[in-house]
Amino acid sequence: MSPNFISDLISTIITFFVFLLLVFFIVITLAVRYRKRKKENELMRVSFAEQLLQSQLEIREQTLQHVSRELHDNLGQVASLIKINLNTIQVHKPEPAAMKLANTKDLVKQMIMDIKLLSTSLNGDKVNKIGLMKAMENEVEKINKTGVFTSRFTQHDNIPPINDEKSIIIFRMVQEILNNALKHAEAKEITIDAYYQKNTFILTIKDDGKGFDVAAKLADINDQGNGLINLEKRARVINADIKFNSWPGKGSETIISTAL
Repeated sequence: MSPNFISDLISTIITFFVFLLLVFFIVITLAVRYRKRKKENELMRVSFAEQLLQSQLEIREQTLQHVSRELHDNLGQVASLIKINLNTIQVHKPEPAAMKLANTKDLVKQMIMDIKLLSTSLNGDKVNKIGLMKAMENEVEKINKTGVFTSRFTQHDNIPPINDEKSIIIFRMVQEILNNALKHAEAKEITIDAYYQKNTFILTIKDDGKGFDVAAKLADINDQGNGLINLEKRARVINADIKFNSWPGKGSETIISTAL
C-alpha cells in the first residue's frame, strides 16, 4: 500500500468527518432556530389572546359606563317628566288633561326608543356585528351628542372586511386615543380618517388639543398608565405600525397602519 494511497485515504476520512460535523452543525442550528421561532410564535399567540380579552373587557366596561350615564342623565329625566305629568293631570279639566296625556305618550315612546338603543349598546359583540367602520361612526356620534366637542369620521376608500379579533383591538385603540383627547388633551375638535392604500388599512386620528412631547412620553417607562406604550403593545400583537405626531400647543396625530 503506497504512502500516497494512505495519505489520500486519511484525507478522505478527515473530509468525510468534517462534512458530517458540518451537517450536524447545520441540523442543530436549524433545530434551535425552529424551536426559538416556535416559542416566539406561541408567546405571540398568548399575547394576542391576552390583549384580545383585555380589549373586550375594556369595551364592555366603557359600554356599561355609557349605559349608566344614559340611565341617569337621559332615561331618568324622561321618567321624571312622565311621573310629573301623571301626578299633575287634572281629570276635571278635560282639555289640559288631554294635552298632558298626549305629551306623556310621546315621552313614553321616546323612552322605549332609548331603551332599545341601550339594549343594542349592551351587546358585547357589537363591533363584530356592525363592523369596525360603523362602530367608529357610533363613537363619533356619542362625542357630538355631548355638545362640548366636535368630531368627524370619514371613510375615504372601499375598505375590505377586517377580521373580528383585529377589529376589536383596533376599536379599543381608537377608544383609548379618543379618551386621551377628551380627558387630557383639552381638545375641542377630533377627526378620524380611514384609508385603504396598497393593501394596507390606515387610520388617522387627529385632535386640536394642547399636544405633548412624544419622545419624553415614550421614554417615561415608570409611568404605568402610559397610554402611548399601551397602544404600542396592542399594535405589535396585531402586526400593526403606530406613529405619534405631536408638539406642545399644536395638537396630536396618531396613525395606525396594518396590512389586510
